[in-house]
Amino acid sequence: MEKHLYHILPVYNERIWGGSELIRRYGYDCTLANLGECYNVIAMKGHLDCDVAETKEKLSDFYHSHEKLFQCGTKEMPVRAAMANPIAPMSVQIHPDDAYALAHDGRLGKPDGVYFIDGEGTMGLGHYAKTREEFIQLAKEQKWDQLLRYIPVKKGDFVNIPYGTLHAFGKGFVLIEFSQNADLTYRLYDYDRIDEATGKGRELHVDKVLECVNVPNDHVDPIELQPFCKDGCEITVFHSEPKVYSAGRIRVEQEQGSYERKEFYFLTVISGSGWINDVPVKPGETLFVPCAFSAITLKGNLDLTYVTYEMK
Repeated sequence: MEKHLYHILPVYNERIWGGSELIRRYGYDCTLANLGECYNVIAMKGHLDCDVAETKEKLSDFYHSHEKLFQCGTKEMPVRAAMANPIAPMSVQIHPDDAYALAHDGRLGKPDGVYFIDGEGTMGLGHYAKTREEFIQLAKEQKWDQLLRYIPVKKGDFVNIPYGTLHAFGKGFVLIEFSQNADLTYRLYDYDRIDEATGKGRELHVDKVLECVNVPNDHVDPIELQPFCKDGCEITVFHSEPKVYSAGRIRVEQEQGSYERKEFYFLTVISGSGWINDVPVKPGETLFVPCAFSAITLKGNLDLTYVTYEMK
């Protein structure tokens, strides 16, 4: 089968905390009033599922009909990437591990990795409880100022959020999230706000959070990134976790560079424009590069992120 590059079309999701910055910044054709998340790469059949422009297939179907382009041996397409623009704080939440998620919800858990494309402020990350009993007591009494741990974050930071890590993104950021191909969140607290569309508060999952939250968890901070230069590109590895997800950033240094890896990968343009091989690309677009593809040529002022799946 001939290998070439494929355009992956985004899926949009309205959120109570969303705004319109992603539409303005990336020109997305979206009419949602509160675009919270733009799923650049996701393949959850019957739920959230990107389109592959060249084949007119859903990405979940494309994965099965073009297995030779992936060659990763997983039952479903394994990774995802999604941009978000919270103009109000996201809920205080966790993502469970696979064993708990499958047992209680029949779905995979979702470890997170988040790169801050723009903005500066704070986010909730971890907590101050020393024991699970203390966590439960503080949560039940809603003593959030004593329980929740906040850290400063800014443009260019990457935060790894393992299973069970309590977190809450603040407002005013543009960010891109990487994880395995899943969409399961347990909310502990949502600021008592009301969704105007339903007239109700969003569902909370307090008991599940209390069972799954990591305790103690007061030593989580942004990763110290170490970019390096290779073949005309500045490359930054955000996270590399075999059989879960791996992600990073590729920035063209002097108008042209090249990049190669053996695994399949998805590239999302977070800023700039140019060409990937002979394909013109602009901000917000995502391309799929099949496994064992030859080195790609990057031209222009491109700033890209990638997400992939490493076997080992």
